[in-house]
Amino acid sequence: MDSPTEFSCGTQWDDDRRGEEPLLPELTLHGCGLRNLSLIVRGAQGAVYSAHDENGNRFAVKRLFTQRSDFGIRGVSEGALREATLLTLVRQEMEKLVHDTAFDVVRLQGVVEAPYKELCLILEYCSLDLSQVVVKSKRHTRSFPLVAEGPQVRCPVLSNMGVVRYLLRGILQILNNLHVNCRIIHRDVKLSNFLVRGDGSVRLSDFGSARLLHETVEEKEAAECVTSDPQDEDEVDCSDPFSHSCEGYTPAAQRTTLIYQAPECLLGERTYTTAVDVWAVGIVFAEILLQRHLFRSVNELTLISDIWRLLGTPSTKGEDPNIQGTNGVTFAAPTEPTVDVKFNDDIVSPEGRDLLKKMLEVDPKKRVTAADALRHSFLTSVDAQLSLKEAPALWREKVKECLEGGTQAVPMGAPFLALDDDEEEEEEEEDVDMNMATL
Repeated sequence: MDSPTEFSCGTQWDDDRRGEEPLLPELTLHGCGLRNLSLIVRGAQGAVYSAHDENGNRFAVKRLFTQRSDFGIRGVSEGALREATLLTLVRQEMEKLVHDTAFDVVRLQGVVEAPYKELCLILEYCSLDLSQVVVKSKRHTRSFPLVAEGPQVRCPVLSNMGVVRYLLRGILQILNNLHVNCRIIHRDVKLSNFLVRGDGSVRLSDFGSARLLHETVEEKEAAECVTSDPQDEDEVDCSDPFSHSCEGYTPAAQRTTLIYQAPECLLGERTYTTAVDVWAVGIVFAEILLQRHLFRSVNELTLISDIWRLLGTPSTKGEDPNIQGTNGVTFAAPTEPTVDVKFNDDIVSPEGRDLLKKMLEVDPKKRVTAADALRHSFLTSVDAQLSLKEAPALWREKVKECLEGGTQAVPMGAPFLALDDDEEEEEEEEDVDMNMATL
């Protein structure tokens, strides 16, 4: 299984009925060289199994249930087709590049045609995800204080700036390759979608919400720069990637996990760009620093409030009231940012705090790109390079510690359902992680 391939699968589904509810298959998968399937998790939209081939290589089988269309016809969902297609495209593009294979997109090994018009994606197996390593490895108090916690309550390895830089740089490299070389917006970047293999390598998964950047955007920019009249008041700025809207996208609120949504998406903007992924990586960066989720908001209004409380309300004085990021909204009660207090010098260096602010810029036009973030001094200075030397070994040791601790295997691309309730932390130790509740 060296490259994406289509298989015809004679899987038996343990039932002769075609009921409304998808049924769990028998724990075998005939016709594609895999055997001894064991269920990892089952959700409303699919199930994930662990399997191995005749050589003992382990894989994850992501079974995608059929969905009922607007016309009442049950078939392969748009998201399932999109994920299989984009993973194939990304793999082809990545193979052309010289890049750090320790940070990459999850490898699609094959696509299985299953009964009932279902698809099974054969993916490389990953034992953990970043949320299990970063958040689950250390329980925290209930408080959501204005002042950041001290380093004594945080994991020493994950508090090491070299490890933080190592993870952030690798994540940004993945996103930069997606945005620049593959021209894809992921749209569901979050901690639990970065899977971790036993050797410490990190894989970005779950492309069911991803979209190709509209091909007409760059073409329009080039064409209009050539044909536009310099005296025209509506002359296009070709250097501005936001000068053309990317219309036609599904609203991000229907695709992206709530606490990782950018302000422009929360306020109804549909012309968003790759900046939404950069915002989400900024949230991931903050979560790695804090070793817990940055926001615990339960709806859009509370999340907007939490964002303004952290970053301060945007100032629209002297600016176009319809700038992206505020969508024409005016703020009756301006608030001052608290990010410098929450991410003080005990949590992150001033350079790291500056990069975090640039990634969490409310206005997407001013938000740093993944490429520019990779060139930031936090990741490129002499001190940064020195701290990065020991980071890979420390990170692998941390992953090994989590694996030896018996952390449950993570399903491939299982979307986030709910945050942990701090009042039930003790009970959670015995419960199935809510991150793995559905696909």
